[in-house]
Amino acid sequence: MSLSVIVPAFNREGLIAPTLLSLLRQTLPADEIIVVDDGSCDGTEKAAWAAFHRWESTRVKSDMVTEFKVIRQENAGPAAARNRGFAESKGEFIHFFDSDDIAVSNKQEFQMRALQDTGADIAIGPWQKGFFEDGNFLPFQHALQQLGIPNCSLVEAILTNWSLVPHCCLFRREIVERAGGFPEDCYGTEDTFFFLSCLLSGAKCIHSPGTLLMYRLGNEKISCASDGGDRHLVEWAKVLIKMHDICLAKGLDPMRWFGFRARCWSVMRELDKRGLLHLAPVERLQKVAKGSPEIDYAVHGLMTRCFTGLKQRVVGNRASHPFRAGPLTRMQIAFIEEAGYRVVR
Repeated sequence: MSLSVIVPAFNREGLIAPTLLSLLRQTLPADEIIVVDDGSCDGTEKAAWAAFHRWESTRVKSDMVTEFKVIRQENAGPAAARNRGFAESKGEFIHFFDSDDIAVSNKQEFQMRALQDTGADIAIGPWQKGFFEDGNFLPFQHALQQLGIPNCSLVEAILTNWSLVPHCCLFRREIVERAGGFPEDCYGTEDTFFFLSCLLSGAKCIHSPGTLLMYRLGNEKISCASDGGDRHLVEWAKVLIKMHDICLAKGLDPMRWFGFRARCWSVMRELDKRGLLHLAPVERLQKVAKGSPEIDYAVHGLMTRCFTGLKQRVVGNRASHPFRAGPLTRMQIAFIEEAGYRVVR
């Protein structure tokens, strides 16, 4: 069973080396690692090769040799970069990974075995947001998906109040092909739409605890806008309608869920506050939001804010129920320390 890792990168000269070393030092190494340099104007490509040569010079000669390549393309966004890497890959299993985060050493082995043992299409593991400072890892709240994956319909969850990053997962190649890859007309929202496409294509998902993705905070992600969030808000409006349409094409009406209608209303309200309604599919959003009175959405939003604030004070995190958040385990802390970071709370 072969495994391919795909790492899109844009201006990651100072961050990509630790990421690649965490992937090269896995207990189950990948057959190939493909870095897609998405039009960087710094030394990302050189830093990627330097990390590989550093690993190669210290590895045990009897270890499996990972094929490593860097593909350069004109800047086209993270979705296009992932799709390019996928098209160039050969693995039966696919590990999409961001260029600034860290995989603990057992992630690939643990998730690969989970898929092989169960026949599932996607293994979803815990992911911990945190800050990296001087060799320390400062966790932000609790690890997401620590206690499992949503116990309701995953389609309902992703449409209403859940989201996912692809690098906390491991995928079978077949489900990525059936889903059609990442939508290149989305920016910053491509992960959510891709995962919905996988679910609508019949993906079977399992929880794979006992490992961890360390998700870096405090720097601009390659799919984030630098305009104060305006572009991201407009992109969310567009992707909500895109999600609505793909569901209808599959015979499922997302308006059946109040949470989806409330999500559309909330985005539309924020667009209005920022004077951005002219940039979004407003008429389509209004049509969806008309499914309930406006007062219902306002009350729902107020109750949600109150509940998350109370939850923060009581249990130490604000994550909604589908994220099944929980504190790091001793084993996960040991893996973090093995990766060269000290956990500071």
